[in-house]
Amino acid sequence: KVGRDALFPSRDVLRREMDDLMAKTPKGREPISSNFGDFVFDDLIHQPTPRLFSSHLFGKKLLPKRLFDGWVEQRDGTIATGPPSRGQRGKGRLIVVVRNLKDTLTSLHFFRGEPKDGWDGNEHGPGSFRRFIDLEDCPNAYGDSFHWIKASAEAVEAVGSDRVLVVYYEALKANVRAQLRRINDFLGLPPLTDAKSRAIADACSASKMRSETGGRFKYAIRKGSVGDWVNYLNDERWKELDQVFDDSLGGIDLAEPLRFFQQKEIPGMPLIPWQDCDLETDRRTWSPYLCVSLREGMVVPDPDIVHTNNAIKRILSSTFRLMSFSSKTP
Repeated sequence: KVGRDALFPSRDVLRREMDDLMAKTPKGREPISSNFGDFVFDDLIHQPTPRLFSSHLFGKKLLPKRLFDGWVEQRDGTIATGPPSRGQRGKGRLIVVVRNLKDTLTSLHFFRGEPKDGWDGNEHGPGSFRRFIDLEDCPNAYGDSFHWIKASAEAVEAVGSDRVLVVYYEALKANVRAQLRRINDFLGLPPLTDAKSRAIADACSASKMRSETGGRFKYAIRKGSVGDWVNYLNDERWKELDQVFDDSLGGIDLAEPLRFFQQKEIPGMPLIPWQDCDLETDRRTWSPYLCVSLREGMVVPDPDIVHTNNAIKRILSSTFRLMSFSSKTP
């Protein structure tokens, strides 16, 4: 449920596009209705209240204007936006589902079959990897995923925490029933029974969706697993993606939990078991560790830790003192 009447900027334009699509049956391809059933635009806008819309649209420019504070209905029925302090208060609720970008890249690579230009590119094109990290001219649908997260983070902040729920795909896979309860409570629905929770989890499984999806779209549903990215590319490529992540998304609250699903191993672990260490063990040779904390059940960098080139300073909130630790000390 993301608003009552303003799912798209122009209903009439989309209505015409949907009608055209439903009327066309391209040679050698199934009719649109065989993939999406008989669901048409009129069904979409005439859902009973409360209505639920699922979309790839993101950010303040593409999401319904009535979702944000400051919207005003014009005389011609269109919606304009202004400063949040003016106009109407935002309506509806927003649920944002986010997935770690390395699994996202892997899923896109295999989407409806491997591309001719492979991972790293050839005479057919730049390859999946280069397309994915191209922040200037990414040709992927809806643009680059880094911009998607940044724009979504701005929308989340604009709507406000009381009307936004962020669901991380990895947390959903780890404990689907717990996440279903979060969604249920957020929407203010009656308590979710165990039977209904199991039924929803089964209906949303990759195998179930694959078996019930018709036409060519059944091939678009892949594994839906977490961490499959480790089976592809090499460490050099993944480090390059990590750098793009840090440069474009570092410090953004929506993005920070993703970095811990984008690591092959826990940083700062000793090179040898603790019991094998002695006075001759030089722990300065071990990789730096990263101090973390929990935020709403997700692991994020500790906000009270300031990482610098030469030291890690922990801010002690009780005394406001600073303590310095060598960045090589685990």
